[in-house]
Amino acid sequence: MSKHIFGCLILTLMLPGIVRADEESEAQRPFVSGGAYDKPHLLKLASGRAALGGYAEAHFRFEKEDGIIEEKTFVPMRFNLFFHSAVSDRFRMAAELEFEEGTEEILLEMAVLDFEIHPSLMFRAGMLLTPLGKFNLAHDSPSNKMTDRPVVSTEIIPTALSEPGMGVLGAFYTSDRTRITYELYAVNGLTDGLIEESEEGTRISSGKHNIEDNNNKPSLAGRIGISPIPSAEFGISWHTGQYNTTFLEDIRIDDARNVTILALDAEYRRNDFEFLAEYARAKIDLPPGLSGSIYAGNQQGVYLQTSQGLLKNALPNMEGSYFEGVVRYDLVDFDSDLKGDYLKRLTLGLNFRPTEDSVMKLNYLYNWRRDRSNVEGLGAGILFSVATYF
Repeated sequence: MSKHIFGCLILTLMLPGIVRADEESEAQRPFVSGGAYDKPHLLKLASGRAALGGYAEAHFRFEKEDGIIEEKTFVPMRFNLFFHSAVSDRFRMAAELEFEEGTEEILLEMAVLDFEIHPSLMFRAGMLLTPLGKFNLAHDSPSNKMTDRPVVSTEIIPTALSEPGMGVLGAFYTSDRTRITYELYAVNGLTDGLIEESEEGTRISSGKHNIEDNNNKPSLAGRIGISPIPSAEFGISWHTGQYNTTFLEDIRIDDARNVTILALDAEYRRNDFEFLAEYARAKIDLPPGLSGSIYAGNQQGVYLQTSQGLLKNALPNMEGSYFEGVVRYDLVDFDSDLKGDYLKRLTLGLNFRPTEDSVMKLNYLYNWRRDRSNVEGLGAGILFSVATYF
């Protein structure tokens, strides 16, 4: 399984060879394309310093697994609000408030205070979007070309991973076309919910939302992005630290146990073509009593996605509209030390964008899943969603 995942990722190394030498450089690029300070439809308030915006998303889902209908439902998936303010030339603030599934969950997904000392050095504090993989930093539904987020980016990363923390970030320009970015933070980290709150075994997504650090031991997270040309970027990122509680009222109740996640990401965009890839591997220190049970100490996953714009201005009464064809392959291995317990998914998509910032997505997905006994289960689904910035 590990060789298969790494084999998929090798495709990303072919990208520089298809870049034209005369490609134009970009004078100004956002620190993260689609990230905190790269949002459309921000309405400036009367003061001129603050701005508002957001996006909304709705789904229809019809999914079957082993011939049994699992879902046939409408979902008001997300309603997010953006708040930005340029307090001064050097001090800025950005925040995002998320309402999920009809306010079943309300989250402060991001709220950062940034003080710029120099373009190569900025101090950041608050509720951070952890720079673990590129997708966690830029996952807005209107810009995401599939209805569902990549499986590796929700199960291994897990997006959206927001954590209280502080640290530094910056960018270095080695030429007018080449850039290196970095983010380095101390954060509260994950909790022991990743093994205690899931009946399926180790699930890292169950260990997030650690608002008050459960063990008073900050974790370390960071990402380094290398952009040899404006249309391509490669990133390496990490998240490591203790996840369990070792002391209860000054009484030691457990040994320290760590979780470490390493991620690689790549992207390439040219005209209406886009290629995205992300790989993540996690190592979890398990308590001795859980070794050899349903809980996994090693997990990994990858996704590969390509899309191509089609039929621009095909509808005469909708100038600027176009279609998109999208293909994505997902693979997540929930226990890398076991032959089974993995999920493969192939998703085909056709999108219609009446404008750049609004989209209607029609997806067909097919799942190959094996349980811990290596018994295969098959599933499929048809998803339709609408999303727009505002």
